[in-house]
Amino acid sequence: MNPRAWLLSVLLAFFGFLPACADAVGEGNRAIEPQSRIALVIGNAHYTDALPLPNSANDASDMCAALKKLDFEVICKLDIATKREFKDAIYEFTGKINSRSVALFYYAGHAVQVEGINYLIPVKAVMRTKSDIEDEGVQINYLMSELQPRQALLNIFLLDACRNNPFANPIRGYVPMMGLATQLYAPRNNIIAMSAGPGEQALDGVGRNGTFTKNLLQNIGVPRLTIEDTLKAVSTGTRADAARLKYRQEPQIMASFGEKFCLAGCGDPAPPAPDDGLLKAKTAELNRLQASIAEARAKQAELESQQALLLKKRAELDTARQGLADVEAKKEELERRRAEVSRREQELDKLGNEVKTSTDKLKELEAVRLSLQQKQEEIEKMRKTLVAQQATIDAANQEIATRSLKQKQEEAKKSKEEEKKAPPGTVVPTF
Repeated sequence: MNPRAWLLSVLLAFFGFLPACADAVGEGNRAIEPQSRIALVIGNAHYTDALPLPNSANDASDMCAALKKLDFEVICKLDIATKREFKDAIYEFTGKINSRSVALFYYAGHAVQVEGINYLIPVKAVMRTKSDIEDEGVQINYLMSELQPRQALLNIFLLDACRNNPFANPIRGYVPMMGLATQLYAPRNNIIAMSAGPGEQALDGVGRNGTFTKNLLQNIGVPRLTIEDTLKAVSTGTRADAARLKYRQEPQIMASFGEKFCLAGCGDPAPPAPDDGLLKAKTAELNRLQASIAEARAKQAELESQQALLLKKRAELDTARQGLADVEAKKEELERRRAEVSRREQELDKLGNEVKTSTDKLKELEAVRLSLQQKQEEIEKMRKTLVAQQATIDAANQEIATRSLKQKQEEAKKSKEEEKKAPPGTVVPTF
């Protein structure tokens, strides 16, 4: 609540200008009066590359019908296929919003966080690596940045996502984390409700609707219930339904809105006309309370600073969790690579042994070859020696034959000579 408005209402009530209204939430704080109520409702159920969500289409359809009854102009989209179609729907939605509008965004479907950034997943997105999520998913912060310059009276974000790990097949470089990151760069005057807290699963319910949307549908039509109290009632009902199913589901609600707004109408009574004379008489008292207003502003600024610090710490915690998950993934990858290196080393050792065995056999064969070559050289030497000896023997035989022939010839000659010398009738013996 705006501190100045609160102090003024208390002052006027004290001096009798405002009647006590015990049943009005946010006493003395008048509700905003928007000129238009614009809603974008998206339900993604039938995914091509992710697990289907049976109730998301039902949730979105029922929300569209409920918001139309509350005088919202509703842009209702089911099974948005691509990032381009998502952005087209956001462009159509934000183009209808101005500074006198209440803007409401509802999403039922798969959403994931990557390094503290939240992504809504179109039904035909194909996810193989972590970069595919960034390329084909739609950042929630993109929607926030498109709403920021529209300066709406109130921006309401209702995210019924994180129902499970959406991807049937592992995505390279991405470690699934349950829940969305809490750090959102929302425009001013915002209320954000997420169906589950960090690390929790948003249940799909046991009937037509998911647990969170079921309770949302039960409460958004209650008259005179502020948006904050509506979401508190939704949170209470969601926790109770999850507990009955033996689960824990704690919706997250974050608000940066100091006025009053009721989805089904606040029913504020018309203020009575003030008494000018009495108002002048109490001017001095009003001046005295200005110091209290300044003090309240200082406390509000301190509270906002602490809230910003808390959001920063939450973002750091989400980053640390993501870093831890990345470390675990890298550790698993390192173990896998170590196993691969060990297997390769074993194969290399086996191959080395085979090479050594082949080398040893090659050496043995080379030794045998050298031995045979040496034997062959020795045989060749022996052959040459035998040839030389044979030539010597042949020469000797030739010489012997020649001498024998000469001897026979000499003997024959000598015999003839003796025959000539012998007297006739003498018998010369022949040997």
